[in-house]
Amino acid sequence: MRRPIAYGRALAAAAALAAALLLVAPRAAFAAEESVDEVLEMAGRYALILSDSVPILDRRPDPATIRRAVSDARRAVAEIDRLSANAAIFQAAPSERQKLQDLAATAHLNLALFETHGLEFDHARQEIARARALSDIVESPSFRTEWVSLQSGRPGKALLTRHNLLTLNEFEAALGSIWYRARPVSFELRGFTTQDLGQVRLSLPSPPPPGSLDERLLVRGDALLRAALDRGEAAFTVPLPPGLYRVQGRRGGDIDRAFIVPEATDADTVFIDRARFALRLDPKPGPKGPRLFLNGIEVTDLNTIPYGVYRLKVDGDEYPTAPQIVRFTLGEGIPDKTRTSWTIYVPAGAGATLTLDRGTGGRTR
Repeated sequence: MRRPIAYGRALAAAAALAAALLLVAPRAAFAAEESVDEVLEMAGRYALILSDSVPILDRRPDPATIRRAVSDARRAVAEIDRLSANAAIFQAAPSERQKLQDLAATAHLNLALFETHGLEFDHARQEIARARALSDIVESPSFRTEWVSLQSGRPGKALLTRHNLLTLNEFEAALGSIWYRARPVSFELRGFTTQDLGQVRLSLPSPPPPGSLDERLLVRGDALLRAALDRGEAAFTVPLPPGLYRVQGRRGGDIDRAFIVPEATDADTVFIDRARFALRLDPKPGPKGPRLFLNGIEVTDLNTIPYGVYRLKVDGDEYPTAPQIVRFTLGEGIPDKTRTSWTIYVPAGAGATLTLDRGTGGRTR
Protein backbone atom coordinates (compact mmCIF):
# COMPACT_ATOMS: atom_id res chain seq x y z
CA MET A 1 0.00 0.00 0.00
CA ARG A 2 1.30 3.44 -0.92
CA ARG A 3 1.86 5.69 2.08
CA PRO A 4 0.76 9.34 2.06
CA ILE A 5 3.31 11.90 0.86
CA ALA A 6 3.10 13.77 4.19
CA TYR A 7 4.03 10.60 6.06
CA GLY A 8 6.98 9.97 3.76
CA ARG A 9 8.21 13.52 4.20
CA ALA A 10 7.89 13.25 7.98
CA LEU A 11 9.90 10.03 7.99
CA ALA A 12 12.54 11.57 5.73
CA ALA A 13 12.73 14.68 7.91
CA ALA A 14 13.15 12.58 11.05
CA ALA A 15 15.93 10.64 9.38
CA ALA A 16 17.55 13.91 8.32
CA LEU A 17 17.45 15.15 11.92
CA ALA A 18 19.18 12.00 13.14
CA ALA A 19 21.81 12.27 10.38
CA ALA A 20 22.47 15.93 11.19
CA LEU A 21 23.06 15.06 14.84
CA LEU A 22 25.55 12.39 13.83
CA LEU A 23 27.47 14.93 11.74
CA VAL A 24 27.71 17.42 14.61
CA ALA A 25 28.41 14.85 17.34
CA PRO A 26 32.07 14.08 16.42
CA ARG A 27 32.97 17.76 16.77
CA ALA A 28 31.22 17.93 20.14
CA ALA A 29 33.52 15.21 21.45
CA PHE A 30 36.49 17.57 21.07
CA ALA A 31 34.74 20.68 22.40
CA ALA A 32 37.18 20.98 25.31
CA GLU A 33 39.97 21.79 22.82
CA GLU A 34 38.01 24.43 20.92
CA SER A 35 37.62 28.16 21.34
CA VAL A 36 34.60 29.97 22.78
CA ASP A 37 33.56 31.08 19.29
CA GLU A 38 33.64 27.48 18.08
CA VAL A 39 31.58 26.35 21.06
CA LEU A 40 29.00 29.06 20.33
CA GLU A 41 28.94 28.00 16.69
CA MET A 42 28.45 24.35 17.68
CA ALA A 43 25.61 25.18 20.07
CA GLY A 44 24.04 27.29 17.33
CA ARG A 45 24.21 24.34 14.94
CA TYR A 46 22.37 22.10 17.37
CA ALA A 47 19.77 24.82 17.94
CA LEU A 48 19.31 25.29 14.18
CA ILE A 49 18.96 21.53 13.63
CA LEU A 50 16.28 21.43 16.34
CA SER A 51 14.39 24.42 14.97
CA ASP A 52 14.57 23.12 11.39
CA SER A 53 13.07 19.80 12.51
CA VAL A 54 9.84 21.36 13.87
CA PRO A 55 8.03 20.90 10.49
CA ILE A 56 8.15 17.14 11.15
CA LEU A 57 5.36 17.63 13.68
CA ASP A 58 2.90 19.05 11.15
CA ARG A 59 3.12 16.14 8.69
CA ARG A 60 0.96 13.71 10.66
CA PRO A 61 3.85 11.35 11.47
CA ASP A 62 3.09 7.92 12.87
CA PRO A 63 3.93 7.14 16.54
CA ALA A 64 7.27 5.49 15.65
CA THR A 65 8.42 8.58 13.74
CA ILE A 66 7.32 10.84 16.60
CA ARG A 67 9.26 8.74 19.12
CA ARG A 68 12.38 8.94 16.95
CA ALA A 69 12.02 12.70 16.51
CA VAL A 70 11.51 13.25 20.26
CA SER A 71 14.57 11.14 21.05
CA ASP A 72 16.73 13.11 18.60
CA ALA A 73 15.38 16.41 19.93
CA ARG A 74 16.35 15.37 23.46
CA ARG A 75 19.87 14.59 22.25
CA ALA A 76 20.22 17.99 20.61
CA VAL A 77 19.05 19.81 23.74
CA ALA A 78 21.34 17.71 25.95
CA GLU A 79 24.33 18.77 23.82
CA ILE A 80 23.37 22.45 24.03
CA ASP A 81 22.98 22.13 27.79
CA ARG A 82 26.39 20.47 28.05
CA LEU A 83 28.08 23.21 26.06
CA SER A 84 26.34 25.91 28.10
CA ALA A 85 27.24 24.26 31.40
CA ASN A 86 30.91 24.00 30.37
CA ALA A 87 31.16 27.64 29.27
CA ALA A 88 33.34 28.45 32.28
CA ILE A 89 35.96 25.94 31.09
CA PHE A 90 36.42 27.98 27.92
CA GLN A 91 36.78 31.20 29.94
CA ALA A 92 33.73 32.60 28.20
CA ALA A 93 32.79 36.20 28.87
CA PRO A 94 29.47 36.88 30.65
CA SER A 95 27.88 37.99 27.37
CA GLU A 96 28.98 34.75 25.67
CA ARG A 97 27.62 32.65 28.54
CA GLN A 98 24.35 34.51 28.24
CA LYS A 99 24.19 33.72 24.53
CA LEU A 100 24.60 30.03 25.33
CA GLN A 101 21.89 30.18 28.00
CA ASP A 102 19.55 31.99 25.60
CA LEU A 103 20.16 29.28 23.00
CA ALA A 104 19.54 26.58 25.61
CA ALA A 105 16.31 28.19 26.84
CA THR A 106 14.93 28.45 23.30
CA ALA A 107 15.93 24.84 22.62
CA HIS A 108 14.04 23.66 25.71
CA LEU A 109 10.90 25.34 24.39
CA ASN A 110 11.36 23.52 21.07
CA LEU A 111 11.74 20.30 23.03
CA ALA A 112 8.53 21.07 24.98
CA LEU A 113 6.74 21.13 21.61
CA PHE A 114 8.24 17.75 20.65
CA GLU A 115 7.41 16.24 24.05
CA THR A 116 3.81 17.41 23.72
CA HIS A 117 3.42 15.82 20.30
CA GLY A 118 4.96 12.68 21.81
CA LEU A 119 2.20 12.81 24.49
CA GLU A 120 4.79 13.27 27.25
CA PHE A 121 2.92 16.15 28.84
CA ASP A 122 4.73 16.17 32.19
CA HIS A 123 8.07 16.31 30.38
CA ALA A 124 6.78 19.23 28.29
CA ARG A 125 5.84 21.18 31.42
CA GLN A 126 9.31 20.51 32.84
CA GLU A 127 10.97 21.81 29.66
CA ILE A 128 9.06 25.09 29.87
CA ALA A 129 10.06 25.48 33.52
CA ARG A 130 13.67 24.75 32.55
CA ALA A 131 13.56 27.41 29.82
CA ARG A 132 12.31 30.01 32.30
CA ALA A 133 15.05 29.08 34.78
CA LEU A 134 17.81 29.33 32.15
CA SER A 135 17.12 32.74 30.67
CA ASP A 136 14.89 35.77 31.12
CA ILE A 137 14.84 36.23 27.35
CA VAL A 138 11.88 33.87 27.01
CA GLU A 139 9.76 36.24 29.14
CA SER A 140 10.66 39.36 27.17
CA PRO A 141 7.87 41.04 25.13
CA SER A 142 9.81 40.64 21.87
CA PHE A 143 10.56 36.93 22.28
CA ARG A 144 8.81 34.43 20.00
CA THR A 145 9.12 30.66 19.61
CA GLU A 146 7.94 28.22 16.97
CA TRP A 147 4.47 26.78 17.40
CA VAL A 148 3.85 25.58 13.85
CA SER A 149 6.28 25.36 10.92
CA LEU A 150 4.86 24.55 7.50
CA GLN A 151 6.99 23.68 4.49
CA SER A 152 5.97 23.82 0.85
CA GLY A 153 7.79 23.12 -2.40
CA ARG A 154 8.58 20.35 -4.86
CA PRO A 155 11.69 18.25 -5.48
CA GLY A 156 14.26 20.36 -7.32
CA LYS A 157 12.59 23.58 -6.21
CA ALA A 158 13.34 25.92 -3.32
CA LEU A 159 11.74 24.86 -0.04
CA LEU A 160 9.63 27.54 1.62
CA THR A 161 9.12 27.34 5.39
CA ARG A 162 6.50 29.46 7.13
CA HIS A 163 6.62 29.78 10.91
CA ASN A 164 3.79 30.57 13.32
CA LEU A 165 5.59 32.23 16.22
CA LEU A 166 4.11 32.76 19.69
CA THR A 167 5.10 34.53 22.88
CA LEU A 168 5.89 32.27 25.81
CA ASN A 169 2.47 32.80 27.40
CA GLU A 170 0.73 32.10 24.10
CA PHE A 171 2.94 29.07 23.50
CA GLU A 172 2.22 27.64 26.95
CA ALA A 173 -1.52 28.22 26.50
CA ALA A 174 -1.45 26.52 23.10
CA LEU A 175 0.38 23.50 24.52
CA GLY A 176 -2.05 23.48 27.45
CA SER A 177 -4.94 23.04 25.04
CA ILE A 178 -3.33 19.71 24.11
CA TRP A 179 -2.22 18.75 27.63
CA TYR A 180 -5.71 19.17 29.05
CA ARG A 181 -7.27 17.18 26.22
CA ALA A 182 -6.31 14.12 28.26
CA ARG A 183 -8.44 14.08 31.42
CA PRO A 184 -7.26 12.02 34.41
CA VAL A 185 -9.72 9.19 35.12
CA SER A 186 -9.36 7.14 38.31
CA PHE A 187 -10.33 3.47 38.27
CA GLU A 188 -10.98 1.15 41.21
CA LEU A 189 -11.82 -2.51 40.58
CA ARG A 190 -12.63 -4.57 43.68
CA GLY A 191 -13.48 -8.20 44.26
CA PHE A 192 -12.21 -9.57 40.94
CA THR A 193 -9.68 -12.29 40.18
CA THR A 194 -6.51 -11.78 38.17
CA GLN A 195 -8.13 -13.76 35.38
CA ASP A 196 -11.12 -11.38 35.37
CA LEU A 197 -8.87 -8.32 35.25
CA GLY A 198 -6.80 -9.84 32.46
CA GLN A 199 -9.82 -9.72 30.15
CA VAL A 200 -10.77 -6.09 30.78
CA ARG A 201 -10.98 -3.97 27.65
CA LEU A 202 -11.72 -0.30 27.00
CA SER A 203 -13.84 0.78 24.04
CA LEU A 204 -15.69 3.75 22.57
CA PRO A 205 -19.07 3.44 20.85
CA SER A 206 -17.88 6.20 18.50
CA PRO A 207 -14.11 5.92 17.97
CA PRO A 208 -12.18 9.12 17.13
CA PRO A 209 -10.94 9.74 13.57
CA PRO A 210 -7.86 7.67 12.60
CA GLY A 211 -4.62 9.53 13.19
CA SER A 212 -6.26 12.24 15.30
CA LEU A 213 -4.92 13.43 18.64
CA ASP A 214 -7.86 11.81 20.44
CA GLU A 215 -7.09 8.46 18.82
CA ARG A 216 -3.46 8.66 19.91
CA LEU A 217 -4.53 9.62 23.44
CA LEU A 218 -7.01 6.73 23.48
CA VAL A 219 -4.40 4.20 22.36
CA ARG A 220 -1.99 5.47 25.00
CA GLY A 221 -4.67 5.46 27.72
CA ASP A 222 -5.76 1.92 26.84
CA ALA A 223 -2.13 0.75 26.98
CA LEU A 224 -1.66 2.37 30.41
CA LEU A 225 -4.87 0.75 31.67
CA ARG A 226 -3.75 -2.67 30.44
CA ALA A 227 -0.28 -2.22 31.95
CA ALA A 228 -1.77 -1.32 35.36
CA LEU A 229 -4.08 -4.36 35.32
CA ASP A 230 -1.23 -6.63 34.19
CA ARG A 231 0.75 -5.44 37.23
CA GLY A 232 -2.18 -6.46 39.43
CA GLU A 233 -3.11 -2.90 40.41
CA ALA A 234 -6.71 -2.48 41.54
CA ALA A 235 -6.60 1.32 41.77
CA PHE A 236 -4.90 3.55 39.19
CA THR A 237 -5.37 6.69 37.09
CA VAL A 238 -5.37 6.84 33.29
CA PRO A 239 -5.48 9.98 31.10
CA LEU A 240 -8.22 9.79 28.46
CA PRO A 241 -9.72 12.28 25.99
CA PRO A 242 -13.33 13.37 26.56
CA GLY A 243 -15.99 10.98 25.32
CA LEU A 244 -18.35 8.12 26.11
CA TYR A 245 -16.53 4.91 27.07
CA ARG A 246 -17.28 1.37 28.06
CA VAL A 247 -15.03 -0.86 30.15
CA GLN A 248 -15.84 -4.56 29.84
CA GLY A 249 -14.51 -7.89 31.02
CA ARG A 250 -15.34 -11.41 29.93
CA ARG A 251 -18.70 -12.04 28.28
CA GLY A 252 -21.44 -12.40 30.88
CA GLY A 253 -19.14 -11.23 33.68
CA ASP A 254 -19.60 -8.52 36.29
CA ILE A 255 -17.27 -5.97 34.68
CA ASP A 256 -19.36 -3.85 32.37
CA ARG A 257 -19.60 -0.12 32.94
CA ALA A 258 -20.28 2.82 30.66
CA PHE A 259 -18.82 6.14 31.74
CA ILE A 260 -18.37 9.65 30.39
CA VAL A 261 -15.15 11.66 30.47
CA PRO A 262 -16.33 15.30 30.52
CA GLU A 263 -14.79 18.08 28.47
CA ALA A 264 -14.00 20.45 31.33
CA THR A 265 -14.95 19.16 34.78
CA ASP A 266 -13.13 16.35 36.59
CA ALA A 267 -14.27 12.80 35.94
CA ASP A 268 -15.65 10.83 38.89
CA THR A 269 -13.85 7.65 39.91
CA VAL A 270 -14.96 4.62 37.88
CA PHE A 271 -15.58 2.28 40.81
CA ILE A 272 -16.41 -1.31 39.82
CA ASP A 273 -17.33 -3.95 42.41
CA ARG A 274 -19.23 -7.21 42.21
CA ALA A 275 -21.51 -6.11 45.04
CA ARG A 276 -24.89 -4.53 44.34
CA PHE A 277 -27.69 -3.14 46.47
CA ALA A 278 -31.27 -1.92 46.10
CA LEU A 279 -32.00 1.77 46.53
CA ARG A 280 -35.31 3.51 47.17
CA LEU A 281 -35.66 7.22 46.47
CA ASP A 282 -38.06 9.34 48.47
CA PRO A 283 -39.59 11.21 46.77
CA LYS A 284 -39.76 9.02 43.71
CA PRO A 285 -37.93 10.09 40.54
CA GLY A 286 -39.97 12.41 38.37
CA PRO A 287 -39.95 15.81 36.69
CA LYS A 288 -38.94 17.48 39.95
CA GLY A 289 -37.83 14.41 41.87
CA PRO A 290 -34.19 13.28 42.28
CA ARG A 291 -32.27 11.71 39.42
CA LEU A 292 -29.04 9.76 39.89
CA PHE A 293 -26.10 9.70 37.49
CA LEU A 294 -23.20 7.26 37.77
CA ASN A 295 -20.07 8.39 35.86
CA GLY A 296 -22.24 10.64 33.72
CA ILE A 297 -24.84 7.97 32.85
CA GLU A 298 -28.33 8.19 34.36
CA VAL A 299 -29.33 5.20 36.49
CA THR A 300 -33.01 4.33 36.18
CA ASP A 301 -33.16 0.75 37.50
CA LEU A 302 -32.63 1.15 41.25
CA ASN A 303 -33.34 -2.49 42.15
CA THR A 304 -29.71 -3.51 41.77
CA ILE A 305 -27.19 -0.70 41.50
CA PRO A 306 -23.42 -0.72 42.00
CA TYR A 307 -21.61 1.04 44.80
CA GLY A 308 -19.85 4.21 43.73
CA VAL A 309 -20.01 7.98 43.37
CA TYR A 310 -23.38 9.30 42.15
CA ARG A 311 -24.29 12.78 40.99
CA LEU A 312 -27.69 13.86 42.29
CA LYS A 313 -29.84 16.18 40.19
CA VAL A 314 -32.94 17.76 41.70
CA ASP A 315 -35.05 20.87 41.32
CA GLY A 316 -33.06 23.42 43.33
CA ASP A 317 -36.15 25.35 44.35
CA GLU A 318 -37.89 22.17 45.50
CA TYR A 319 -34.89 20.69 47.36
CA PRO A 320 -32.53 23.60 48.11
CA THR A 321 -30.34 21.66 50.57
CA ALA A 322 -29.94 18.42 48.61
CA PRO A 323 -26.31 17.32 48.11
CA GLN A 324 -24.63 17.29 44.70
CA ILE A 325 -22.78 14.02 45.28
CA VAL A 326 -23.77 10.84 47.11
CA ARG A 327 -21.13 8.16 47.69
CA PHE A 328 -22.48 4.71 48.45
CA THR A 329 -19.82 2.67 50.25
CA LEU A 330 -19.92 -1.05 51.01
CA GLY A 331 -19.87 -1.77 54.74
CA GLU A 332 -21.08 -0.29 58.00
CA GLY A 333 -20.40 3.20 59.22
CA ILE A 334 -21.85 6.52 60.29
CA PRO A 335 -23.06 8.65 57.36
CA ASP A 336 -20.79 11.61 56.64
CA LYS A 337 -22.75 14.59 55.31
CA THR A 338 -21.60 18.00 54.17
CA ARG A 339 -23.51 20.68 52.31
CA THR A 340 -22.57 19.29 48.90
CA SER A 341 -21.52 15.68 49.50
CA TRP A 342 -22.83 12.70 51.45
CA THR A 343 -21.10 9.39 52.12
CA ILE A 344 -23.57 6.59 52.85
CA TYR A 345 -22.56 3.12 54.10
CA VAL A 346 -24.67 0.20 52.89
CA PRO A 347 -23.90 -3.26 54.35
CA ALA A 348 -23.67 -6.25 52.00
CA GLY A 349 -27.08 -7.74 51.29
CA ALA A 350 -28.93 -4.71 52.64
CA GLY A 351 -30.84 -2.00 50.85
CA ALA A 352 -30.95 1.75 51.41
CA THR A 353 -33.44 4.57 51.23
CA LEU A 354 -32.35 8.04 50.22
CA THR A 355 -34.82 10.57 51.57
CA LEU A 356 -34.78 14.24 50.65
CA ASP A 357 -37.02 16.59 52.61
CA ARG A 358 -38.43 19.54 50.77
CA GLY A 359 -36.72 22.66 51.94
CA THR A 360 -35.29 21.12 55.16
CA GLY A 361 -32.43 18.92 53.95
CA GLY A 362 -32.56 15.14 53.71
CA ARG A 363 -31.88 11.96 55.53
CA THR A 364 -30.91 8.40 54.59
CA ARG A 365 -31.90 5.29 56.44
